[in-house]
Amino acid sequence: MPRFGLKSWMLGSTAATAVLLPCLASATLGEPEASVAADGVELQGSIKASDQGMYRVHEIQLPSGTLVREYAGLDGAVFAVTWHGPYVPNLRQLFGRYFDAYVGAAKTPHADHHHLVVKQGDLVVEASGHMRAFNGRAYLPQAIPNGLSIGDLP
Repeated sequence: MPRFGLKSWMLGSTAATAVLLPCLASATLGEPEASVAADGVELQGSIKASDQGMYRVHEIQLPSGTLVREYAGLDGAVFAVTWHGPYVPNLRQLFGRYFDAYVGAAKTPHADHHHLVVKQGDLVVEASGHMRAFNGRAYLPQAIPNGLSIGDLP
């Protein structure tokens, strides 16, 4: 059986996910958090929101078993998205206008097929995993609330 690296799988699976699972949606990076509630209804997933002081976190448990967390600053804009689970969520939906920059940067050669780090303009994406165990986060460094480190996010 052929082995695929994380980068190849994420790029290929993103296109497949966009075609095969169009209902997987989430609030978009850099956009207002208002779409989270509508996404939960569309996904038929459970949403749990909590206020963390400097930011709010919205957790959406996808039917696939993947947990997506969307972090919004007090200004209401999503500044980070994380995922953990057996499948990579629809990154085109999660990244919105940042998706093309991500794809372009992800196509460049990387030494490790199980880890991907993209720093493209004002977007940072860090992802790792293998079949049925994927983790990742994408964030906009300039949009992180003052006094908060991306490493502080659960």
